[in-house]
Amino acid sequence: MPVTKPREMKTSAARRVIDPIDSTVATSGWTCTNCSVEVPKEEAFCKICSFARPMDRHGVPQIFTDLTITFNGIIPRSVKHQSHSVEWRMAERHGATCMVELDFGRVNVLVYRPGYERSEKVRKCVEAGRGVFVVPITWMLDCLLQSRQIHPSLFHLAAIPLVPQPTVKGMDLPHHHHPYYVMNVKEYTLAAAGRAVADGAIAAREVVTSPENMKLPPTFQIPELRYTNIDIYEAVCSAAGEGRLVEKEDEHSDDVREGRNRATDIEVFKGDQRNNRVNNALFSGIKFLLTPVLESNPLVVKALVACGGRVIISSHGKLGELLRNSTTHVLYDHSEKKCPILIEAAHVKKTVPGLILVQSNWAEDCMIFKELIPPYGPYAPSAKLMETLEKKYKKRAAA
Repeated sequence: MPVTKPREMKTSAARRVIDPIDSTVATSGWTCTNCSVEVPKEEAFCKICSFARPMDRHGVPQIFTDLTITFNGIIPRSVKHQSHSVEWRMAERHGATCMVELDFGRVNVLVYRPGYERSEKVRKCVEAGRGVFVVPITWMLDCLLQSRQIHPSLFHLAAIPLVPQPTVKGMDLPHHHHPYYVMNVKEYTLAAAGRAVADGAIAAREVVTSPENMKLPPTFQIPELRYTNIDIYEAVCSAAGEGRLVEKEDEHSDDVREGRNRATDIEVFKGDQRNNRVNNALFSGIKFLLTPVLESNPLVVKALVACGGRVIISSHGKLGELLRNSTTHVLYDHSEKKCPILIEAAHVKKTVPGLILVQSNWAEDCMIFKELIPPYGPYAPSAKLMETLEKKYKKRAAA
């Protein structure tokens, strides 16, 4: 058997990721990601294993990177293969690796359909306690709608309920009415069905003829309706700049303060910005030290200050003294989890246990849910990352 060269393997892998279904740079076809069989480019799925061709990921936010997802009760049994379903293709195109079987060695997220809380798959994940997040399908669709990964812990099913939620029978499932699903279901439908509709429309246009020398208006391509999302920090700054704050009586109402919040104050849809309200006491008493990327973003600084926080500038003193005496929270971006500020902060935390290291999406979720979420679990650095930061500190000190 001929040995594939590493360079050829790299090219083949790149082709599987960036080639769209409808057009391809390959002359002969595409390679199935499941069985590695060459498939003609006009085919939408492999004839050997029925695995669908992955969609084009170029220019699409990879919000599900490093997630391996399996579904429970979501994909209809009428499809030829699970990879043909809309939900599978949505998750896969945005960076996830989807699997048919529940493999605890690889799967870290189980997406279930409401009403399946007591199913066998859900029970295995919840009762086994193997680190698999069990979340409803609304979590995935909300992530896609906001173009960011919401922490699965906010939707995680922690215990098996005595009675499952009501579900429906048939093909019209509740999540099919979610805004993101309604607006994008045609785009994520397998190419074979979508191409037939497009070919019919082209044929209909070709039948229509017009008299010679007739002046016709130009043809306009009107895009389909899309929700326009804006950055959370931008939404907070916009609301704060216009003076839209949480009502004072709501802040001091016992019923509101003691009851758990079920609504949001910050919407990321551009059309709903007029409904945003800023809680200017949300981060009261918190002193943030930001990593360079966050500190250089004026929207982040302005949003934290608008919510009652105080931002400590890293250049206004020695880093160690600022961390010990002037800082309560070190806010870092995921791309800067090994930056010098975080290395120093991890070392200082050993002597100052009250110092909190937390990712920037913790602040985003706090602004959206208008309450301070505990900065632990998925928001805090992992034990492995803390060990790595400590090793880097010792290596830097020895140099």
